Amino acid sequence: MPIPARCPSKTDTQKRFRQHHASLILQENDGERRLRRPQGPAGSESVPEFFIKVDKLNGNAEDFYVGYEILKPGGMIPFHKHHNSEEVVILEEGGATVAVGDKRAVTGPHAIVFIPKETWVSVANTGNGPIHLYALFSHQGFENFLRARSVRPGEPLTPLTPEELLRAVEEGHVTPWDTSKGPYPPGVPHP
Repeated sequence: MPIPARCPSKTDTQKRFRQHHASLILQENDGERRLRRPQGPAGSESVPEFFIKVDKLNGNAEDFYVGYEILKPGGMIPFHKHHNSEEVVILEEGGATVAVGDKRAVTGPHAIVFIPKETWVSVANTGNGPIHLYALFSHQGFENFLRARSVRPGEPLTPLTPEELLRAVEEGHVTPWDTSKGPYPPGVPHP
């Protein structure tokens, strides 16, 4: 006679959840530190270092991704848009010029920028001091683009080949703006 299967108890389910999902308390320099490889999208080399804070590999998050970087004066995140995720950017210090969709503004301290899917966005530090930037995504994917075009500290910073960049774009659900078509994507306000 077969032994009846035991239904998992609430405690068993909670144990399995804790084994697969890691609670995290991350300080500024905690997380997966990455260095951008040469030959990425134009302008992205101005922010050589970033951190992947939370994703599938860091905390085993199911739905979202959190990244962090410091924009030094003159640093920028070039125009791009995300296909599978909404994004919220939090800027701790003021002085960033942000273009998102049909809006353009210089941000003050503790600014929050909401970026819908399929919306062009660019962030440039036009101020005099560094800006701590946090990017929170509603779905994972963009971290694949970032990992493909970066290395861990100590690994060789080999330039991206055109094929590697194309694969990173596809896996990251992102479209960087092609600056050979002009400095601004369609519908983005010019300064």
